[in-house]
Amino acid sequence: MADEEKLETVPCPYCRGVILVGAKRCKYCHAELAGMWPEEAADKKPGKNPALAALLSVLCPGLGQYYCGRTDKAIVFVFAFVVLVGLLYWLTFPWVFVAVGAGVDAFLEARKTR
Repeated sequence: MADEEKLETVPCPYCRGVILVGAKRCKYCHAELAGMWPEEAADKKPGKNPALAALLSVLCPGLGQYYCGRTDKAIVFVFAFVVLVGLLYWLTFPWVFVAVGAGVDAFLEARKTR
């Protein structure tokens, strides 16, 4: 009983049902409450610039993904770029597709952080 009394509650901003502070979803109306609490705002990382992420990836595929914190995708794009340039060095266009694809992906990743 003592633990239950320590829990702070507030009314849901949508249905006015009593919910716990920090709840992700209202148990009555099922409204999304993520991002409503001040602690969550402090935990978020600053947003990334989508244009900068795209430019970095076009210049060096994978660099924009690394800038956005997605090292797994960065490794994939670097690997694809190296393989295409290595295998098809005599052609000029295949690596352009990888660079443009990496740029678009980095732009979309950076927009997720905003």
